[in-house]
Amino acid sequence: MTQQLEIEYKNMLTAEEFSALCTAFRIKASAFIKQVNCYFDTPTFALKAKKTVLRIRETGNQHDFTLKQPHNGMILETHQLLDAAESRAMIQMGIVPSGEIEQVITQLGVDADKLVFIGELITKRCQFPYQSGTLFLDHSIYLDHDDYELEYEAADPYSGDAIFSALLREHCIPRRPSKSKMIRLFQAIQEKRG
Repeated sequence: MTQQLEIEYKNMLTAEEFSALCTAFRIKASAFIKQVNCYFDTPTFALKAKKTVLRIRETGNQHDFTLKQPHNGMILETHQLLDAAESRAMIQMGIVPSGEIEQVITQLGVDADKLVFIGELITKRCQFPYQSGTLFLDHSIYLDHDDYELEYEAADPYSGDAIFSALLREHCIPRRPSKSKMIRLFQAIQEKRG
């Protein structure tokens, strides 16, 4: 189990802006890694109500179980590596692996036994060092949706916003709010249900 605070800045992109950034940074298609994100919540969305996200991210043979919570204007991430059987049990049967994440969920007042699989979102991601942090280019695919996102993970909150704003200006990209991938997936599910 590991915990880390993330200072991140995000912006939605058009397909054209995404392509232009790939060209500007000389990123080839082979640089993108496929991630399968499986999201969980209770049927009443108790985690969502607490602005908390729970997911398993599968990249290759690695299964990263992650809880993301707001913490003093940043995101506190708690990570727990799972084996394939634990990951499958969580996705198919809602069996939460024991450990730190289960304990934190319980401390939030959410019944871990009520967690269910909400949906899957696939992201093709490229990441590379930029200024004093890391830049991420994401192409996400879920239900009938494709979207594109730019994320900058900063080393500190003081310079991060200025660096990200300068990057957007340099590439003539307007500021656009970016909801979490879980929220975008949830909204797409709601649209589909009508």
